[in-house]
Amino acid sequence: MSKIIDLQLEKALLSLGLSGKEIQIYIELLQAGEMSAITLSKNVELHRQFVYNALLTLKEKGLVSQIGLVRSKWRAQNPRKLIFLAEEREKKAVEASEMLLAMMHKKVGQEFAITEGTKAFRNRIIEKIRQTPRDSTVFMICGEWDRYFDLVGEFVHAEWDRIRISRGIHFRIIGPESLGKTMHTSASERGLMEYRTMGGLKQSLVNTVISEDTVDFDIYSDPHLTFSIKNAEVAQSQKTFFEALWMANTK
Repeated sequence: MSKIIDLQLEKALLSLGLSGKEIQIYIELLQAGEMSAITLSKNVELHRQFVYNALLTLKEKGLVSQIGLVRSKWRAQNPRKLIFLAEEREKKAVEASEMLLAMMHKKVGQEFAITEGTKAFRNRIIEKIRQTPRDSTVFMICGEWDRYFDLVGEFVHAEWDRIRISRGIHFRIIGPESLGKTMHTSASERGLMEYRTMGGLKQSLVNTVISEDTVDFDIYSDPHLTFSIKNAEVAQSQKTFFEALWMANTK
């Protein structure tokens, strides 16, 4: 007899690209152990051809393995394979979105977006660091420090930093002298991070973040706002400005 599948679990698996039949078959194998396609067909109450087709698709996704060629049996693979499946889907989504944005940029020249509120900001910084090219550099002119950590929380910031370091992304910050001790401590505890202070620069409610092709203006008001300009030429001009500040009158 077919088993009743938890609706939340089914929804999660459907979002990863599995069909309803594939979900039935994978869970049956996971719970009952290895078996032939014929036995599997009886257990899940599906036509044998549907079962064969689903098994081949699950095999391509790395979720089941075939044991033997004659009178073969099938076995479910570790569910953690789903994490790899999700990462592959995310990678394809990023690639597709970048291609679509490139098509749009040919007409409009740039993309502008506004992010408002705490949850949206947290989601954005995680998404943004995942999309930042490996071994590149993120630049920040820092006016606010404490409110950033209050806003994102320890867990989200730790995840952001983990992704950044795993991708070899350097982080360079220019901040006011009043944040010198705080930035020194942070740089000594975190990898791939450099900082400098600048005399005359005061703490403010705005952080300017410059990445490969985007400039973000993070405004620590209530609610929090981020104004993002995605334009490679604008980003390059801001990098040049940052480098001038880095080299002149900084310590």
